[in-house]
Amino acid sequence: MLSIAGPAAAMPVSEFLPKADKLMNAGMGAMFSKDRKPVMAEMKKVTNGYRADIQAARAAGKTPSSCPTAKGRGKLNGKEFVAHLKTIPVAQRDMEVKTAFHAFMKKKYPC
Repeated sequence: MLSIAGPAAAMPVSEFLPKADKLMNAGMGAMFSKDRKPVMAEMKKVTNGYRADIQAARAAGKTPSSCPTAKGRGKLNGKEFVAHLKTIPVAQRDMEVKTAFHAFMKKKYPC
């Protein structure tokens, strides 16, 4: 019997943060961590979705939620993003990484 894979479930900050933090502190050992693939996959999904949201807003003639492509902007620092996640109160860490990423980018790159 064939099964059709649906979209991967969104990862909450409460699950992502400990894995990402552990990887950031692992140095070269991060390459061999079982957490590497899920963290990288989530970040790829989140950043690709973010870029698509920005492009869609611009295509619709709307101001995007943030403006990272202005001159001299757009460099993403993983340590900075993990530090941002740590500022989210524990009671609110059930939010999706996508939501936290959008808030981070809005704060870092306001329009």
